[in-house]
Amino acid sequence: MTSTENLVLDPIPSAPGYLEAHPEWTPSWGPFLVLPRTDRGKSPRAITSREGLSDRLRAAAFAEIQAYYAFLWAADRFEDAPAALKKNWRELAAAEERHLNWLLRRMTELGLEVRERGVSDWLWLSLIQCKTAREFSHFIASSEERGRIAGERFHTALIEIDPMSAEIFRKIAEEEVEHIRLASKFFPDGSETGPLAEKLLTHS
Repeated sequence: MTSTENLVLDPIPSAPGYLEAHPEWTPSWGPFLVLPRTDRGKSPRAITSREGLSDRLRAAAFAEIQAYYAFLWAADRFEDAPAALKKNWRELAAAEERHLNWLLRRMTELGLEVRERGVSDWLWLSLIQCKTAREFSHFIASSEERGRIAGERFHTALIEIDPMSAEIFRKIAEEEVEHIRLASKFFPDGSETGPLAEKLLTHS
């Protein structure tokens, strides 16, 4: 992939009821090296190093592709979701795809290898365990909030080291605010988020 190309993502299965009948379905995850599900990823290296920057860009990009597929999965899966919410989810998937390509393009520009370290698809696995549109909405909002906070932190840490990467993290964090608001818009009572959202908030 050159610095001007976008990653072309595989579509989710479009046959009615396919995802419900095949809960084991998993995306191909593009260029990422996904770890076996019994393994844990390595801790990121110092953000001031080239390797540490690579770790942050890679992790953020993989979070974006997981969110991309999760939004499309939810729009297909949850019959209890209002039509307007499903439309919003598909629009958010497009935003996640845009963020993914910003991050991968930056890695290409810097000569960083996406597959140099493995990543875990724990977020995807957790999201597809959600049983209702409400639970999914609040779970993914929790994930987006964690990502937004991390993005702001990376922007601050990188602004003097790599302003271009710092700006990408800032822009993504800014756009995630609207993603987070979506859960409150359709499900203003966040008290019944289910155990998965609580697990996300405490998972390390």
